[in-house]
Amino acid sequence: MSRDKVVIDTQEEALLADASIADRRKFIKNAGLVLGAGAVSAIAAPAIAFPAAATKVSPTSPVVNVTGNYNSLLDKVMATKEIRFGVDLTFAPLQYKTSSGSPTGYIIDLARSLAASLGATPKWVEIPFGDLFAGQAADKFDMSGIAATIKPERAQKVLFAGAPAFVESNVVLLKPGYKISSLSQLNSSSVTIAVVLGSSQESAAKLLYPKAKLKRLENQAALADVSAGRSHAMIVGEFSVADAIKATPKLTVFKGKPVFVDENSFFMPAGDFAMKNYVDTWLRYETSHNTLAGLWDSYVGNAARKLGLQSVSVKSAWSA
Repeated sequence: MSRDKVVIDTQEEALLADASIADRRKFIKNAGLVLGAGAVSAIAAPAIAFPAAATKVSPTSPVVNVTGNYNSLLDKVMATKEIRFGVDLTFAPLQYKTSSGSPTGYIIDLARSLAASLGATPKWVEIPFGDLFAGQAADKFDMSGIAATIKPERAQKVLFAGAPAFVESNVVLLKPGYKISSLSQLNSSSVTIAVVLGSSQESAAKLLYPKAKLKRLENQAALADVSAGRSHAMIVGEFSVADAIKATPKLTVFKGKPVFVDENSFFMPAGDFAMKNYVDTWLRYETSHNTLAGLWDSYVGNAARKLGLQSVSVKSAWSA
């Protein structure tokens, strides 16, 4: 390589370097002017083509409806020392009122224990079961004081605890004198089935017995309807059967395996994962210490098993 060639290459590199520095200074100056004018997007990113269906971006931040200046219901309860539980007290022996009007029952005992673990006093806000999920979204109470079936459509409005408070075997209760040899006989236009309004039993009945006429009632009204013979049958959790038959001895239960089984748990405001984490932890602890199993057998399990029904107590997988 000749000396002249080296000199030329060196001069070209210097010119390119000077040009590069000038371009950078010009770019920074222009960007500063644009940003100073209030345009946040002065530095444009390379264009990326997305499919049409993916161009709409939804917010990813959780939606938490908690009254006051609190990030979570957990913060609120610990600060105020009070928790408002949404309840429907018409499902004995899960949740009901004593003769003096005081809330009691399996899940009420658990709710009281949950409140005590937070150093809080429980307040009971009574709302019909079918309105509880909209009530939670509307901040009519802090969280549920009863357990509900964990259903995907309900999870669009509320946040369920990740562990069950109880497992519910669903059976068919038959009106006095009514006999069937197969559950498929319920799938007839001549059959009326009572179901609790807004319940998982209502949803299941639509799928299992689409030809039957469904009577959508509150829990006590549905039990009364089948007891009086106005409905042929009712799909019901095993917890209701013992009291129903005690009140109306001629009622019968279709013998066999449960129609289906539901997992039920507490729920809280949508997006409140801090409170969910606490309730999950509390439920796991109480489960491993046999609190749930002991209460369930006392309120529900022992009586249901005497009738030949399947009743499963929630226990730790490690207890065996």
